[in-house]
Amino acid sequence: MTDGRLQLKFGGSLVEQLGAQLYPSVTATVAELISNAWDADAKHVWIQIPFGKWQPDDEIVVLDDGHGMTRQQAQDTYLVVGRKRRIQFGNKSESQGRLVHGRKGIGKLAAFGTAGVLDCTTIRSGERTDFRLDYDHIRQLSPAEDYEVEDVSELQPMVTPDGDVLEHGTRVRLSRLKLKKSISRDQFMRSMSRRFALSENEMQIIINSSEGLKRFDIKCQFRFPKDGVPTGDVHVAANGWAEETLINEAGDPRPVRWWIGFTEKPLDEDAQQGISIIANGKMAQRPFKFESSQGTEGQLGQEYLVGEVRADWLDIGVDIEDDLIQSNRDQLQLEDERLQFFLDWGRRRLRWALKERNTLRREATYEKVQVNEDVKEILKPYTKTEQRRLLNVARTVSKIPEIDERGLADAMKSVVNAQSEKAVRELMEEIEEQDDAFQERVWQIVHDFGLIDARRVLSIIEARLATIRKLKDAIKNGAREVPEIHKIVISDPWLLDPRWNIIADEVDVSTLGVAYDPEEGEDGLRLDFIFALAPHPPARLDEVIVVEIKRGTDAKGKERKVTHDEVTKFHLYVLAVREHYQRSTEHPAVRGLMITQAYTAQADSLRRSLESSTDVRLSFRTWDRVIEETERMHVAWLNVSKDRIAEG
Repeated sequence: MTDGRLQLKFGGSLVEQLGAQLYPSVTATVAELISNAWDADAKHVWIQIPFGKWQPDDEIVVLDDGHGMTRQQAQDTYLVVGRKRRIQFGNKSESQGRLVHGRKGIGKLAAFGTAGVLDCTTIRSGERTDFRLDYDHIRQLSPAEDYEVEDVSELQPMVTPDGDVLEHGTRVRLSRLKLKKSISRDQFMRSMSRRFALSENEMQIIINSSEGLKRFDIKCQFRFPKDGVPTGDVHVAANGWAEETLINEAGDPRPVRWWIGFTEKPLDEDAQQGISIIANGKMAQRPFKFESSQGTEGQLGQEYLVGEVRADWLDIGVDIEDDLIQSNRDQLQLEDERLQFFLDWGRRRLRWALKERNTLRREATYEKVQVNEDVKEILKPYTKTEQRRLLNVARTVSKIPEIDERGLADAMKSVVNAQSEKAVRELMEEIEEQDDAFQERVWQIVHDFGLIDARRVLSIIEARLATIRKLKDAIKNGAREVPEIHKIVISDPWLLDPRWNIIADEVDVSTLGVAYDPEEGEDGLRLDFIFALAPHPPARLDEVIVVEIKRGTDAKGKERKVTHDEVTKFHLYVLAVREHYQRSTEHPAVRGLMITQAYTAQADSLRRSLESSTDVRLSFRTWDRVIEETERMHVAWLNVSKDRIAEG
């Protein structure tokens, strides 16, 4: 029994969970240390990092020539977790007036997921301070204990890789590394270049003594606004970026700068696909597609999509209430209503860019075919009239989405081969010999067949919308995972993602050697169901989706929140399924999707961490979001089909 006022205490494990979950990768850890150097007005940052296969005694070292800290400053600032830096010192750096990156005072936890020990050496005004944070000791602290920072006995001079002694600055040395896999040099450099939009005149970032980090750049087949400018008040700056001023709901101006590009070949890494958002020179949102399904045409080209938006106003506040960026500082608060105008603008720009890109790609493909040596060889034996007819076929075929020069050349060969059949050739010649009215009638018949197809699609979409309403009612009325929700979803997997048209085979995870222990509520009823979806044979097994669905409410209609343990279990399920397929002859991409309505605070923190992890691709959606996105896409398809019929 305790006397007096009750107290809330925090154990060392909480610090561990915050650090490991907010900064789950080496890239995130190093990026946070670079941000510290920026806030300290450093001109240079030197990074030593072990690429490729690493050894147990390897270290990660980040050295900067910023202001450094006195011993008292280290105690009052760096060694205080949760210090609101901007409230205490404002949002600009000490001497350079830079807009600072630090905000919530938790960046010093960044190394928790990467290293067991952090050694810090800092020099300011001739005063040198050395100390050590042993994370293994910190995690074992009880709520009644404070952590006494250890002194470093083996002092090393603070010199740059070139041997220059620094009179001020900070060095952070991470040892006892806990890397789960080797660090890819190319992936690290690409990821880091997208995280920072700093010029070398502001701060140089030198990696492994020689490589300077360059601004993000990638070769694009098409890049906007260079290859096209949307209508409206859009200005194109000398550096090739578009500039606009948005207006938020309060009527305040919010300037943005942007470019959107499309590579010629699909981007290999999913993490690189999309538009990254930059605020104050640092990534505030890793590449995404503005959280929007773009409709049938809008989906074409997204795997080629890359770009940046600069919006410094996203990170100008000083307190948590006005923060539009999540605590890990690389994701926006996408559910915040204050960002809705920005997301709506992004969806419009992305929809426009995808449409423009698809038009330009078709034109470029047709132009390439006209000068293609293989095509010239194909057409060589034919008269000019026949060549013109075949090129008209090529122009029509070039409108097929995502067909490239080689695919179009192959299609030309197929047409030529078909023409070599006597019956086909005679039919084509007979059509061309008829008068214009007859030819017009033939193409009208082809057009009518297109209208018949549009009406067929219309009826399919209307049936799907009825199914969506059925799922919405089931969720609203507290339907159980098994059998109600599961029955609906398995019958129509496109409800969870409209792109899952050919993914329809349910795989029992127990047959993959994955132990599955379902959750039960107090009434003994199932609270979840897990299954895997894979393509129908004989389609190639290129992707397996592990899906876990959980009810949004309990039997009494009360909102049910998913726990930390449930999210952890789901993560382990997906890893186990991936391990199973890695042992098989086929190696499909394995990803996971959990659908529920709400999370506990601890579970939500873990969810955000797992979504940002590069280890395995995991997505978490609410039922409201799943139903809203699927319904919106099908309504858009419905309108397109109606317009097609009306135009006919």
